[in-house]
Order: sequence, then structure tokens, then C-alpha cells
Amino acid sequence: MNIKEHYTFMSRLYFHQSILFTVVFMVVILPNLKKADLFLSNLAGLAVFLCMVYFVLRFLYFSYKSNAVSIMLSTGPMAENNETFLLISSHNANCLMEAYSSDGIRRFSIFNVKGKERRSSLKNYELGKRGRLFKINEHGIGTTGYLHIEQSGTSFITSKNKIPVIINSKGGKSLCFIVGPDQFEIKKPYSNRLLLKNGRPVMSIKKGLMPIKWQQYFSPNTPLLKMDTSLSKEERSLCLCLLTLF
Repeated sequence: MNIKEHYTFMSRLYFHQSILFTVVFMVVILPNLKKADLFLSNLAGLAVFLCMVYFVLRFLYFSYKSNAVSIMLSTGPMAENNETFLLISSHNANCLMEAYSSDGIRRFSIFNVKGKERRSSLKNYELGKRGRLFKINEHGIGTTGYLHIEQSGTSFITSKNKIPVIINSKGGKSLCFIVGPDQFEIKKPYSNRLLLKNGRPVMSIKKGLMPIKWQQYFSPNTPLLKMDTSLSKEERSLCLCLLTLF
């Protein structure tokens, strides 16, 4: 998936919602303005009208963004930094995080695993039947890991290993983990997040640093994810989980 497909999906979603509220306003609200209680009918009419206007504006916004990124994807003017990714809200309710590279292509995602896939994964990795299970996808490679969280403990699972994740200490704006031989620390200054591995910064999420040339394609407040290129794919998956789920 690329960012154009995401914007196109969102524009269609708001278009359909705009049509729905327009039909409700025209068919239900207007004919009953004089028949029902004046105050209640006016209040309901105002609420539906405001929702209709909101959905129309959102449809126009995502339509504009879809057209803008079409040009960006065809010319590729932004593909200049393979260490920086944009965190875009997903339209999938089970997707907790989606990260796009600066060329508009989705690179990472974290899913809340449910249903048959969850039961099968818990059984395959001998994780019991309880707890929450999260799957990390690195698009182009595939699933690179799982994180299992339950009351008795947390585990990070790859194709070869199941590693305990131990919460070592909690503070007001920091959280420490021990994962195998390594120690990780999350620092949360204001709305930003910084992840350190053995005292060295390896990943961060920050807002308000959007380059000016990117702002015609993405919201200026879109969070930026930066990661150390020396991380292995398993380490990237683990760090993404720690930084976004805790």
C-alpha cells in the first residue's frame, strides 16, 4: 500500500458518509421540521447538518491529498532519507501503527491480532490462551515478529526465538526494559518519545518537525519516526513495539 491508496480510501469513506447524512437531512429532517417539536427538530437538524458539512470538508481534504501525492509518487521528489518515516493513522481498526517512508510507500505496521490467527499463533508459539498479541509487519519482507502481553509477563517472538521482555523500572517520563542481554529505556519528553538501547539512542517519535517541502503532501503535525539504520529487522520490530505500545 502507498499513501495515495490510503488517502483515496479515506476520501471514499467520507464521500459515502456525506451522502448518507445528506439523504438523512433531506428525507428525514426537512420534512419533519414543522411536524415535530420545534426545539428538538431544530437541534437534530443542526446536528445532522454540521456532521454533513464536516464529512464534506474531510472528503475534499483527502481528495486534495490524494491528487497531491499522485504527483509526488510519479516524480519521487521526496525520496531522500531512508531513516525517517511518517506515522499515518490507519483506516484498519486492528492496525495500531503504520509508518510510511518519504516516497509515500508503507514500510511498517503493527496489528492487534484477533480471531483464528490469534488462536493459531498462541498455540504455535506455546503462549497459552490469554493476553494480547501484536504482529509487526515490515512490508516487502513480511511478518518480522510478535509481542505477547499478559499479566504474567511479556514476550517478544521471532521465527527463531521467544525472548522475555522484563519491565525493569517505571518513572514519570521514563520506562526501562531488559530484553535478553540488552537494556532499553523509553523517555517521554512532552509529546515526543525516545528509545535508547544500552544508553544509545536508536529510535524516536517527534511532532512538529515536518520539512516544509513535505507539508503539501502530509499534515504538518504528522509524527516523524526516526530509526538507526544499524538495527536488524528483529531489533526494528522490538523497538517499534516498545516505542508505540508502552
